[in-house]
Amino acid sequence: MLESRDMLLLGAAGAIPGWLFPPLFVLGLVAIAFFASVNGGWSGLAKRYRTSAPRPDLFMKMSTGRMGLTHYNRCLTVGASEAGLYLAMMPSFTPFHPPLLIPWSEIKERRRETSQFQRVETLVIGPDRTVVRIEALVMDGLARYLPPPGLV
Repeated sequence: MLESRDMLLLGAAGAIPGWLFPPLFVLGLVAIAFFASVNGGWSGLAKRYRTSAPRPDLFMKMSTGRMGLTHYNRCLTVGASEAGLYLAMMPSFTPFHPPLLIPWSEIKERRRETSQFQRVETLVIGPDRTVVRIEALVMDGLARYLPPPGLV
C-alpha cells in the first residue's frame, strides 16, 4: 500500500506516483504550446512565412502580442527589416512556433486600436487574413520599416 508521501494525486484512476509528475508536466507544456500555435494562427502563418534567416538588427525581445485566441505575454521577439516583419517566440516554444518573416506586401491592413486598455497595432496578414496584435510601443520602435496605417 502506498503511503501519502508516495502519492501525488488522487483521482478516479487511483494514485499517480510522484516520479510520473515531471514527464506529465513536460507533456502538458508541449500540449499547451501546440494548441496555442493552432488556435492562435501561428501554425497557419508558419506554412507560408517560416524562416531560418537570422533575426534582423532592429528587434525587441519580451514583447506582448495576440494572435487569434492566443495571448503571447512577454514572450515574443518582434523585429523589422527591408525584407519584412520578423516574429519569434522564446526558445522553449519554438517546436510549434518557428520564427516567421512576413514580407511587407503580405500585410493587408494596419491600424492602431485600443484593446483591453492597451494601445496595439492590428495587422491583417496574408490571404487567410490572420489578425496579429502587437503592442503599439513595440511597433513604434520599428516605424522606419512599417507600411503606412490603413489599407496597404
